[in-house]
Order: sequence, then structure tokens, then C-alpha cells
Amino acid sequence: MPTLSTSVLDNLDTVAVLAAGLFAGTAFYMTIGEVPALRAFGLDEHWRFFPYMYEKAAVSQSVCTTIAGVAGIVHGTRINGAPFYRNLWIIAGSVFVGVLPYTVICMFPTNKLIINDNKRVRSGNESQIDVATRKDLLDKWAVLHLVRTVGSVASFGAMVFGLSRHTSLLLGW
Repeated sequence: MPTLSTSVLDNLDTVAVLAAGLFAGTAFYMTIGEVPALRAFGLDEHWRFFPYMYEKAAVSQSVCTTIAGVAGIVHGTRINGAPFYRNLWIIAGSVFVGVLPYTVICMFPTNKLIINDNKRVRSGNESQIDVATRKDLLDKWAVLHLVRTVGSVASFGAMVFGLSRHTSLLLGW
């Protein structure tokens, strides 16, 4: 009779794919839907909306990428006798884990500039960032986010492919 921990370990691939799909799907939507729509509203609206978008997405995206990455890597380490699939899961999981430091190192400085300027304006002060720089910062954020989108969609696809081969793999430690 399997224990609860064995049951969970035997389904880490499914957990990883679900979390990866949520992250990749949200990132893809933001890249092809939300950002272009905000640009169509104009720079001021896009600039003011950014902190709300960031606040709503930050926690859920952090949780999803962590779960997808850790579950993918642990699942990969349990695959015996199939090095291609083992490496596929470990690499896909590592991409998701890598999203966190990428976000903190590459994206957070831009996020912070936009959010802090919005806070300053909401408190009744003048913006410290001119219009051209605002546009540049939002464009820079969109490109940085595109990197996360491409990486997460590719890794999600790899996980789905790996999940389709689940029954033929020998799991254990």
C-alpha cells in the first residue's frame, strides 16, 4: 500500500505541469494581450496601471514558478534508466527556478522605479520620471518579461512532452 509521500512523489510531474501551465499561460497572456492593450490606452494609463498589475501577479507567479521548478527537478531526479527524460525534467524545472533570480536581478530594478514613481504621484508629488523615460522603462520591462515568457512556455512544453511519456518511465530513488 503506497504512503501519502509516495503518492505525492509519484505525481510530481502532474504538479509541475499544472504550476508551469499557470505561470506560462499568465506570462503569455501578459505578453500578447495585456501589455499591447495597455499600450493602446496610452502611456499615462499604462504607467498608472503597472503597479496594480505587478501587485496582483507577483505572489501567484512566484508561487507557480517555485512549485513548477522544484517539482520538475525532484521528478527528474526520480527517473531511472532514461537520461533524456531525466535531463528534460531537470532542465525544464531549472528554467522555472531560474525565473526567480532573473526577476529579482534583471526586472526588479525597473519594477521598483515604476512603482516608486507611481507612489510619489499618488501621494500628491510630481513624477520624477519624464515621459520619454517612462516609455523606455515600460518597453524595457516588456522585453525583460518576454524573456520569461519564452523560457516558461518552452519549459512548459517540455514538461507536457515529458508527462506524455510518464507511464513508460521507471521512477524511484
